[in-house]
Amino acid sequence: MSEEGNSQHLDQAIEPLPQQLGLGPVGKGISAAAGAAISAAFPPIAIPVAGMVEALHTFGGKLQEVQEKRVDGLMVSAAIEAGISPDDVVHRLMEREDLILLTAEAVDAARRTLLAGKAETLGRSLGAILSDDALLDLESIWIRIVSVVEPPHIRVLGLLVDHAGTTGSGSKLWGTGTVLTVIEIGHELGVGEAALPLVLDLEKTGLVTVEPVISSKTGAPPEAYDQQIRATGLGAQLFAKLSQSGLKDLS
Repeated sequence: MSEEGNSQHLDQAIEPLPQQLGLGPVGKGISAAAGAAISAAFPPIAIPVAGMVEALHTFGGKLQEVQEKRVDGLMVSAAIEAGISPDDVVHRLMEREDLILLTAEAVDAARRTLLAGKAETLGRSLGAILSDDALLDLESIWIRIVSVVEPPHIRVLGLLVDHAGTTGSGSKLWGTGTVLTVIEIGHELGVGEAALPLVLDLEKTGLVTVEPVISSKTGAPPEAYDQQIRATGLGAQLFAKLSQSGLKDLS
């Protein structure tokens, strides 16, 4: 197949990023119409509104740029892990329905994340599947776990895992460590009771366990905020995976 044919095939295989606010004729038309309506209703603010519309267009372009960078990082990491080119990664991921759906999940998580190294970690899981189909179930689980975690979750886990050494390749090793209550975690992070939903997310993905402590005085279980939280082996493994992707700000 010619180079031009390959390019056309790739364009068809990869669904383009969705248009963001302020991008394209439709987005620009909507924001311009909204600006015109506001200006008509409140003439004194017509000039500031014009500036707002232009800012929305700029925001849309920047958002698209950031998301494309995340997806590029994912695909390059997948290629390195699988030992093939990024173009071959795309072709192979498009060959099977299960891989298409898994890729869509990973790409969506990579686009939206605020966590450095997350896109690359997701990409390595996809690359591992391409290099060994027997890893499909395991890496599918990791993609779903990594898709959930964001910086606040990592800060919670950082209180519960310990740095346990370094491998010969320089990667950090992690182990389960401190046990804290939800309210202690909230105090350490300065988020108070808002630590509870973070802990529940981590429990749902198997990264921590919640261990109610029965009061010796009343025999009653503690309040949700008094339950003890312990990192699991998966929680420690997650830190190892993220450190492999170059995430530096781990505890």
